[in-house]
Amino acid sequence: MRKIIIGDIHGCFRELIFLIERLPIRWDQDILIQLGDMIDRGPDPFSVLEFFRQKKNEMGDRCVLVRGNHEQILLEAVKDRELMGIWAPNGGNATVCSFQKEGCSLDEAADWIEKNTVLYYEDHEIRCAHGGMKNQPSALVDPDILLWDRDALINDSYCGPLTIVGHTPLSDPVYTSGSGSGAVILKEGKRYVLPETGMICIDTGCVFDGRLTGLVLEDGAFSLFSEHRRNR
Repeated sequence: MRKIIIGDIHGCFRELIFLIERLPIRWDQDILIQLGDMIDRGPDPFSVLEFFRQKKNEMGDRCVLVRGNHEQILLEAVKDRELMGIWAPNGGNATVCSFQKEGCSLDEAADWIEKNTVLYYEDHEIRCAHGGMKNQPSALVDPDILLWDRDALINDSYCGPLTIVGHTPLSDPVYTSGSGSGAVILKEGKRYVLPETGMICIDTGCVFDGRLTGLVLEDGAFSLFSEHRRNR
């Protein structure tokens, strides 16, 4: 069974669809993991969220939606309207406009997100989180670390079980071992043996005119594929 892991989308629905077509995914067999930040900033957050709602309904537990900090801000903003003023200029305006255009309720979307996203995923091979991880059991890691942390990646300080993250937009996907020796750039299309420890970041800044990256993991090895931001 393959695992397909997709980084930060931020409303870039066209790029998501083109990336999905490139992979391609075996919908009746594979595990699909999205690392959070489906919404905000980009042109079509509504369609991105609807895509994953459909896949979650079809795939059940084989569709894993890791909560990003932007989903978390949405959840907090719909409960405390004063926070709308913080969320809106940090990408929230795009989500509000996208949902208003479709005549859909942000409150209902927030309720679905709260019920269907998780702060982390783990199995015998990998951990997944949106932001960061600590060298301790996943269940004991502070939610703020899982949602917001960049230090473990930037400082190359994480040496626990292999964790795949997004959140930190980079020009290329990277691997850090936790040794302090710095990040290793991972090349698209190359087959890599899956490390047992360290951190892989696959946020390649699609919404910032970068690209949307997906990681395909199978039989103890992984490859990376990406779709560049398209002119609109």
